[in-house]
Amino acid sequence: MYYASLGFLATAILVIINFDILKKPHFGQTVRAHEHYRAFLFSVLNYYITDIFWGLLYSPSLIFFCYINTVLYFAAMALSIFFWTRYVIKYIRAQNIFFTILKHAGFVFLIFSFIAIALNFFIPVLFWFDSGGIYHQGKGKAVTLMSQIILFSATALYMMIATTRTKGAQKRRYRAIWFSSLTMTLFIFLQRNYVFMPYYTVGFIIATCIMHTFVLADEKETRGEELEKLLQIEAIQEAELNSARNMAFTDPLTGVKNKNAYIEDVSGIEKRIEDGVLRNFGLVVFDVNGLKLVNDTKGHEEGDNFIKNAGQLICRGFEHSPIYRIGGDEFVAFLMGEDFNNHKLLIDNFNLRVEKNKAEGKVTIACGYDEFDAEHDDSFLRVFERADRKMYERKKELKGRV
Repeated sequence: MYYASLGFLATAILVIINFDILKKPHFGQTVRAHEHYRAFLFSVLNYYITDIFWGLLYSPSLIFFCYINTVLYFAAMALSIFFWTRYVIKYIRAQNIFFTILKHAGFVFLIFSFIAIALNFFIPVLFWFDSGGIYHQGKGKAVTLMSQIILFSATALYMMIATTRTKGAQKRRYRAIWFSSLTMTLFIFLQRNYVFMPYYTVGFIIATCIMHTFVLADEKETRGEELEKLLQIEAIQEAELNSARNMAFTDPLTGVKNKNAYIEDVSGIEKRIEDGVLRNFGLVVFDVNGLKLVNDTKGHEEGDNFIKNAGQLICRGFEHSPIYRIGGDEFVAFLMGEDFNNHKLLIDNFNLRVEKNKAEGKVTIACGYDEFDAEHDDSFLRVFERADRKMYERKKELKGRV
């Protein structure tokens, strides 16, 4: 039971600290390596489970079940070593003789282990149980453990040398792989000499904890920092894009929307009319009176001030609606919602202000209003044409007055 209890503890630790990896592999440049590490963790998890059952089943009365469990135990061990070698190869991503040897050695170890497992059913090369139910290890197990010691110690030596050629986060991660490999070397050696002690399990507990803390968690933190930087850059770019867009769609003289914005918004309005989702809106077309006279008699600078005053007058009159300057002295207001519902009052007040300005010799603006009729109109242009005609009628009316 003591032997099995350590397996329970090891399983709990592995699942708790590696839950996110077991659930799905990490992403990033080393995604292929993380897939192999995930497979390695599942192999270790299966090893722990077989170790638990070995502790629970090891008795003379349960030799058959203990034998089957021991077969699975050796299979899980072989797979864990194979996926460990694959992980190290994919993670380091180096092309040299060591990794070529490590790649083939991991594959050979896996094949040898499964051949030995199959052969063990006929010749006890790995293990056997005597008539009294006592477990004995064969020479094949000693060979597999010695092979693992060589693989892990060689990896530890290589990674120790590799850390001298790296720095920063990479150096920390390489050092973690070095210590993990060294840990497994030590505990496999102890397991080889003390058969009934769970040193192999202890080695995996320490090695996987080192890997999680100094490689996987460190990578996750680094990716979080990189993501934060990318989000900051994206926010800056978005602000710059919005600023550029505002400049491209704003009339620099009056501060209202320009013709580019008008064309784009009309396209959107046409689409909403076509889809039947826009049924109530009004349009006010404006034309500033006397701009040519101001330009000819007082100069273009004064003419610009004349246009600015006209824009301010329109914005004050229709403060809840988008205003567009679509020509030198032409403006358009698109009325929806509150301004659409109160359009008669707004236009009457606007015309009263214009009448007062005319009497005082200030800027005067002719405006014409019409609204969308869902029964007869099939486009924005129809509404604009009617409002434009009414604006010219109002313009003639203003010019005809002394």
